Amino acid sequence: MYGRAEPRQQPGYACEECRKKKLRCDRQRPQCGACANAQIQCEVNDRRIPRGPKKGSIGALRSRIVALERRLSTSQSEDSATTNGHELGLVAESPTKEGISTQFSLPDWDVSQQDQPLNGSIPLAWGPPATAPHSPLLFSELPVIPTMATSYPSPKQSPVSISDVFVPDLTKADLIQLYFDRVHPIAPIFNKSKTFRWMGDGNAITEPQQCLQYAMLTSATAFSSQFGSIQESLYARTRFMLDQLDLNSNDSPICHIEHLQAWILITFYEFAKTNYRRGWLSAGRVFRLVQFLKLYELDSARPLGVDNDDDAITLEEKRRTFWVAYCLDRFISISEGTPMTLNEEVVFTRLPCSDDDFQRGLVSQEPFLAETMTSADMRSYAPLAECVIIVTICSRALSHKQIYTIETLYSNIPLDFSSRHDWLDGMLTRRLNNLQVNYPALTVAESPMIIYSYMVACSAIIYLCRIMETLSIADQNQSLVWEYQDRGLWAAQEISRMAKEHEYLGYFRAHTFMPLTIYLGAMRLRMHLEARKCDMEKNEAEEVEKSLHSSIEVLQKLQSVNNLSSYYLQLL
Repeated sequence: MYGRAEPRQQPGYACEECRKKKLRCDRQRPQCGACANAQIQCEVNDRRIPRGPKKGSIGALRSRIVALERRLSTSQSEDSATTNGHELGLVAESPTKEGISTQFSLPDWDVSQQDQPLNGSIPLAWGPPATAPHSPLLFSELPVIPTMATSYPSPKQSPVSISDVFVPDLTKADLIQLYFDRVHPIAPIFNKSKTFRWMGDGNAITEPQQCLQYAMLTSATAFSSQFGSIQESLYARTRFMLDQLDLNSNDSPICHIEHLQAWILITFYEFAKTNYRRGWLSAGRVFRLVQFLKLYELDSARPLGVDNDDDAITLEEKRRTFWVAYCLDRFISISEGTPMTLNEEVVFTRLPCSDDDFQRGLVSQEPFLAETMTSADMRSYAPLAECVIIVTICSRALSHKQIYTIETLYSNIPLDFSSRHDWLDGMLTRRLNNLQVNYPALTVAESPMIIYSYMVACSAIIYLCRIMETLSIADQNQSLVWEYQDRGLWAAQEISRMAKEHEYLGYFRAHTFMPLTIYLGAMRLRMHLEARKCDMEKNEAEEVEKSLHSSIEVLQKLQSVNNLSSYYLQLL
């Protein structure tokens, strides 16, 4: 037989005399055998304090270690800022330059889950292993980033309390390439050669450019499934750097365009990967920075003797940055029915030129938005410019509905209601025809921005249909209402069809706000079924139900890529 047939010791406590002499007590009562042979009194203490540290003391020690490390890193970062100004003293120099890895030896405690500190794990190492190879790629070396944070640190909290992970140069290069393949088509704000130039100059890179570089890496992870392990780390680090940049600016009248561009990319990331509320609040920061930089008047007339110091490429990047922020403002307003922040009437910035010409350094002079809105010209525009024009029409339709609602509270329908409605309808019809002429089906499948612009145009038709349905019964022309309902049904089915065809292009390349248009189309399909199912033929009703199920199916598939899909599925 293996093992013991009976316990090693008898149950109970050893007496004090056996403990003192380190003898094995037979624990007999009222007197053990050793005390009986020695003819002494046998005393037993059954209230002895258990061995080991007190409960909760290990957690307290760990919390003190974290606090001391944070204080030490703060003092080191202040010394570093006074000597070389590296990253505002927030991150220490990467150990890879000296080929070492700093280690902190900690006791091997066996701690239960409730004894662990609340602010995360203790950092055991900074930087990559000493044997990690260094790839001399184009991009400058980035400092170490924190790993896996459920939320980004507060502006006054250093991310030292979060353990660190090293991102190799090859991974950085892969993320930058992924950015230009999938993020740039929906936010085309950078000239590639210029961006690669300042990224490769590690000695001259500024703090706003470093924030922008992290924002590009972070946004790229949202459009791929292979970088999930570092996605939260990059996001936490980028938000921390942006908040620190805001705090350190104080009342400085200088604001860098890279600062705004980084906030735009992070805002798109937050809508797709965190939650709607956080993205909405960050969008407010974007709009205020746009106003601070006065990007809405880049091409306005200047006084004599005052010239623009920006070269053509830099000026075009600022234009594109403004128009991406402008579209973001309209997307949120269309989604929530809220007033726009960036007023269209004060815009004196020209529309963006073709992206191919922009990447080659050839910046052509495009018209202003106001000129395009009043022109009947059927010329083609860049995908971003097409999106700007169509989203402006959609936002005007939203304003048209809001103006009608307010005016009907105090008076009858205004005299210019019909003319305004007809103008929007005619403008929208011309832009849809222009898209179909200048962007045939093959080209549409290659441009996510054109696909989304077409879906936004269909959403504007749905808004015009809603306006006609909200007219009072006495003022309704029933045949006109039915006509708009049929057009709204066609627009909703077109949105469903384009969303389904986007599967061939890949949902990782879909526009971040594409779930918004799918939601508007699905709501229109559902309302049409509820209102006119009795009047529809069986085949027609089946087609509408099929389109509705297809829209919901696309939203369900998009959930793993874009959190906005989950948000709008809950509203459905």
